[in-house]
Amino acid sequence: MTVVLGAGSSYDCAGGETPVRSDPRHRPPLAKDLFSPAFETILARYPKVGARADEFRTKLAKGQSFEDIFRKVLESAYRNGAIWPYQVPLYLREVLWTVSDDYLQGSSKFDTLVRSVLESKFRQVLFVNLNYDLFLERALTDYDGHDFNDLGSYSPASKRWFYVKPHGSVNWGSILENCPTDGAGVLRPSLLKEAPVLSKDLIPVMWSRWSGDFYTPGGNPPGFPYPRIIVPANEPKEFICPENQVQMAKRFMGECDHFLLIGFSGHDSHIVDLLKHIPDASRVVIVSGGDATEVLQRLRSRIETLVSGVKVDLHDEGFGKYIEGLAFESTC
Repeated sequence: MTVVLGAGSSYDCAGGETPVRSDPRHRPPLAKDLFSPAFETILARYPKVGARADEFRTKLAKGQSFEDIFRKVLESAYRNGAIWPYQVPLYLREVLWTVSDDYLQGSSKFDTLVRSVLESKFRQVLFVNLNYDLFLERALTDYDGHDFNDLGSYSPASKRWFYVKPHGSVNWGSILENCPTDGAGVLRPSLLKEAPVLSKDLIPVMWSRWSGDFYTPGGNPPGFPYPRIIVPANEPKEFICPENQVQMAKRFMGECDHFLLIGFSGHDSHIVDLLKHIPDASRVVIVSGGDATEVLQRLRSRIETLVSGVKVDLHDEGFGKYIEGLAFESTC
């Protein structure tokens, strides 16, 4: 089974009739909510990004697409030599890590999803998570004690599952080789005034909420770990995860006959290209918060096997209610 998780899955991961949250202000945001007033305290720590918030909110209020707005603003910044875009990944990392830590109290629909699919009839499960947050990692850890210590731990040989994060993760980074320092020699990425120069290696990152510092375990390699996450602008996008994970996902999908797409818009062309490996006679389940038919239409325009030869089920009730219902039980 292949499970693809888009932004709608994290957004609705509490779900249900009686969701339990520790901080409802920090509900996992959809793209249009990334600069919402709920994150104003975090935004204040990145003033060059915060100065753009009014423009984003004004245009969003007029019904414009967030990714389209953001792409145009970024393109203008790069043309004019503005430096504020270099703070955007720093801001997004703190927002999505805060959401991962603060939103839920107790278990989530990710816990139910993980247990159900890993104890199902399927021999192996591929998770493709387009979100930067850590909800799925924690559900997998809570299920069988697996630790995500490095990038290799996302494809453990001893497990029935593989895990790919094509757009990166808040706890991944690369050393910022041109990180500025202040007068005391302390690394200050907020002072960066040129394009980031990053080391080639993807490395695990930790965060001290007490000090606010992001660092590598044990301080090795030394230096500031700049976040490796896709900035949510319009196409084109790229893969942040290791290439061997992308190739593994392609091989897996080519031999898989059950696909569960949750909260995936169908807009990301590089992810749609992965799904082109869906074989004939497969079953595809699309779970959305109200636009499942539109998602299917987008996918059918690019994936030939979805036009004929594949059984498709559509569910518009959202991730939370879908997981609670009989339709999910029949899928597993």
